[in-house]
Amino acid sequence: MEMFKDFLLHVSFILFPIFIYHALWLSRTPAHFPKTNKLLITIFASISSALCIMYPVGSILDLQTGLQSIPLVLAILYGGYTAGIVAIVMSSIVKFVMYGSFLWVGLIVVPIYFFIPFLFYRKWRQYSKLKKLNYGVLIGLSKGFFIYIGLLAVSLIEYSPAFIMQQKFLELFLSTLYYIFFLVLSIYSIEFIKENAQMRTQLVQSEKLTIVSELAASVAHEVRNPLTVVRGFIQLLFSSDNAKEPANKDYKNLVLSELDRAQDIITSYLDIAKQNYYQIESLNLSKLLEECASLMTSYANFKSVTIHQSIEPDLYIQGDVTKIKQVLINLIKNAIEAAPDHEGKIELFASKENHKVCLYFVDNGVGMTESQMKKLGEPYYTLKNKGTGLGLTVTFSIIENHHGTIRFKSSLQSGTTVTVKFPEDTRRK
Repeated sequence: MEMFKDFLLHVSFILFPIFIYHALWLSRTPAHFPKTNKLLITIFASISSALCIMYPVGSILDLQTGLQSIPLVLAILYGGYTAGIVAIVMSSIVKFVMYGSFLWVGLIVVPIYFFIPFLFYRKWRQYSKLKKLNYGVLIGLSKGFFIYIGLLAVSLIEYSPAFIMQQKFLELFLSTLYYIFFLVLSIYSIEFIKENAQMRTQLVQSEKLTIVSELAASVAHEVRNPLTVVRGFIQLLFSSDNAKEPANKDYKNLVLSELDRAQDIITSYLDIAKQNYYQIESLNLSKLLEECASLMTSYANFKSVTIHQSIEPDLYIQGDVTKIKQVLINLIKNAIEAAPDHEGKIELFASKENHKVCLYFVDNGVGMTESQMKKLGEPYYTLKNKGTGLGLTVTFSIIENHHGTIRFKSSLQSGTTVTVKFPEDTRRK
């Protein structure tokens, strides 16, 4: 029971920095969910591990059995290689200062059981919460296994071979159970906090979208009808003989083009207002993407942009055909417009990854800065000379309502890659 109390003290050392990270970094309400702060993760993981070392639970044959490695595992999984390595080095320095030397077993075992978290890091963000918890159990079991190997090596040198099995196995078993439980608890706490922070960000975006939708529903129809009448009379007015003069012809084209632009803006508002109406069915996203690419080929040729495709066949999702088609056309159109007029190139990829249908739209345009990418999808924000920014707002909304995700990767003068992921239609199997 005394050991359990000591473990609870270690848990407070681990969970408290997690909540502090939430208070300092995730509790804000930015326009978009903040990126991972690797510096804070490194600092908090190092402090948390150091406190666990300074107030140890106990040891089995001089090997500590506390939770000091949990913050280091979390630093690797959520902060990456650099954060993990720095936190491990800082923890090792504290251990050296506190205890004066390293056991040779520790030098062998510690790099081994940190190998698995490093292995999981690359795809950690893509895993579901349940899979992360399962992998947390696996990491805990591997840690217990490697410690057992280390203890067995010590017992072979300093004790009888059966000593570890008879005297220390139960203590090792309990400490491993505690370790697994508190590692899973820490992962669950982090995921729960992240989900709440993401929901708060989505709520802010939804409120903005709701305001635009209400405005669209109340104004668009009232404005569209007079514009239609005006356009008709303009065409009638310029159909007379005096419309044959070059100057009048230019006036006619200018007026009609501006009226058409106003119609397009109103249509965008109406698209936002109608986002609640979906006809969900199983659709072949591969064929739909090929169809949209074919439709946009003439526009690409006009801009001297080439489109290359690499699309896996028979990629099915559950969705509204009309709205998904709207998303694809909008993203292809944006890619074409971002590409240079000469030697412009668009690449479309589609594949299945981890029960997700993944679409990639790659252009060789001027790219975007980090601050520009953070504002994408907000109403009225656009990088085009002419535009309202509502096209991407509608695109974001449709993707979200299909339980999909959209991500942008770009930098100046190096093009842009847009990644869209939808859940696979598993009922087709």
